[in-house]
Amino acid sequence: MPTQSSVKTSKTRAGSPFRRLSSLLPGLFFFLGFLSLTIPFTAHAETDSDRELLELYYEPHDLTVSTATRSPKPLSRSAENITVISADEIEAMNAHTLADVLATIPGVQVQGNTAPGAPTLTEFAGATTRFIQILIDGVPIDNESDSYAIPGMVPVQIIERVEVLKGPASSSWGSSLGGIVNVITKEPAPHASFSGAASFSGGENGTRDARGELSGTVGRLGYYLSGGNLQSNGFHPFNATENNNLYAKLRWSLADRGSVRLTLNSMETSPQVGLISFAGFSDRLKLRILQSTLSLDYALNDRLTFNTLIKATRFDFTESFDDISTGERLATITNDEKTAGGTAYLTWRQGLQTLTGGIEFDHGQAQNPLFNINGTNDKWGFFLNDTIAWERFSITPAVRYDLTSHSGDFFSPSIGATLGITDKTLLRAYAARGYNLPILTPGFTTRDIGWTVQAGLETTDIPFLWLKGTWFRNQFKEQGNTVTRTLREGFEIEARSAPLYNSWLTAGYVFTDAKNLQTDEKLPGVARHIWDLGFHYDDRTFRGALTGAYRWWNTPGDWGAKYNNFIWDLNLGWRFFRSDNTEAELFATGRNLFNGAQYHDEIFKNPGRWFEGGLRIKW
Repeated sequence: MPTQSSVKTSKTRAGSPFRRLSSLLPGLFFFLGFLSLTIPFTAHAETDSDRELLELYYEPHDLTVSTATRSPKPLSRSAENITVISADEIEAMNAHTLADVLATIPGVQVQGNTAPGAPTLTEFAGATTRFIQILIDGVPIDNESDSYAIPGMVPVQIIERVEVLKGPASSSWGSSLGGIVNVITKEPAPHASFSGAASFSGGENGTRDARGELSGTVGRLGYYLSGGNLQSNGFHPFNATENNNLYAKLRWSLADRGSVRLTLNSMETSPQVGLISFAGFSDRLKLRILQSTLSLDYALNDRLTFNTLIKATRFDFTESFDDISTGERLATITNDEKTAGGTAYLTWRQGLQTLTGGIEFDHGQAQNPLFNINGTNDKWGFFLNDTIAWERFSITPAVRYDLTSHSGDFFSPSIGATLGITDKTLLRAYAARGYNLPILTPGFTTRDIGWTVQAGLETTDIPFLWLKGTWFRNQFKEQGNTVTRTLREGFEIEARSAPLYNSWLTAGYVFTDAKNLQTDEKLPGVARHIWDLGFHYDDRTFRGALTGAYRWWNTPGDWGAKYNNFIWDLNLGWRFFRSDNTEAELFATGRNLFNGAQYHDEIFKNPGRWFEGGLRIKW
């Protein structure tokens, strides 16, 4: 990551309310399991009404999510606040990286996006970057030292969909106090031996993005290969960046029983983080991630499936600070990390019940001489979650126990429920306790802890409208030089109109009241008001979207922030050629059309108006 986070953590035990909850949950699991075996009728995991609720607004394959419980289940049975972004939506927004995608989601703040591929800070309703775990097919890309991930490194061409879960997800994933971003990568093309895609775009200030993909299946062997280069001179001094990426997936089909997958993922970024004019230096970074996984998905019988994954990650970066006037090297930070581990779990489905339980292990090593980090951290996780779906009602209890060599153990319970009050209206409720691991600097062995309570409604009962609303209350105990108790409370609303003449509208609003509970002061740098607006058109030949975003940050005056403007972008596409197996599209994007200023810190000023365009081919 660029620098060590100012947020420190400290060790604590569960409060008495959570101790009482943790003692009750095992009994609740037993009762629900017994109930599912004794009720004399069964229900499908996904009913017709489940699909009718959302199928107007999502493609069929997007109606199943796996991030909440680590096993697939209908989105309408998920109590958590989950947003799904599909590959088609990503393509329509002409995005470069995962950071561009996250910036379009209501309730998500992406700060510091000064150039394509630049490092950014990602926050969910005020939950800071360190509290959000970013995964690629369930494998973290956060660093070991302080749980920092750079979504600007992740290229969009490998993404089949992104599942974003807001709020503590520790009962499934361990250290994830603020939420989860799970990137689901593309699978080999099932019905072609050779297919692919290529695209190139160019824009102002030397911005170039070139990508290529090959995919197919021959017999039982499927393959997916991807590579790309993204670079820009930046839109401010000392903001140039360059990203390179390679991704490979091989899948061997085990007939109707499952598959074996081997993946290799290489991502590299070399950005200049910024010009720190008041301090007289610039910040340069070179970061590399190399990941490999070997996984098995196997159906033991028609009720029981087994999943296991072996993973290894190499993460290293070099960060240098140079004097602006003389060019002299002021300081250099190096960080070298290696992580290896694995996951194994069983999923049992019978009648009303889907039960998932398993074990996870990671052995991490980190070296950072400047911050005196030179050690290891072994992490064991044991998790169990259940989904009971009974007609229009479902309940999802979950527990996880984590044991770490660096910072002790932690117990994470959660419970959620959904209720379909009509065929097109769904109620959700969710409560969870979570934690975040501390940085590995010696002396910091305590964690941030917190809990969330959420309640929401999703409906299409209003003619021609999909509407989703969520109220949330997140209370954290953050460990820095002193213990700080914080509260982030608010609500979010999303709406989308039904397509009319190939056109539809989208809107989102999020209000967050973030404060220090000890001083009653507002937390600085948290977006209190977030607006997202959009007008979209797609007739399968021409498509376009005019989108606007506004973030009102609560910042101190000495930050030099500006956020009085909506930022409007225009994305256009023309599919000028289409045959049975080939499609070609010209696309163009205008960023920040009205040259607005919206940034939380003068170090990370947003780019002014700029344009780019390109060609996309699929075969």
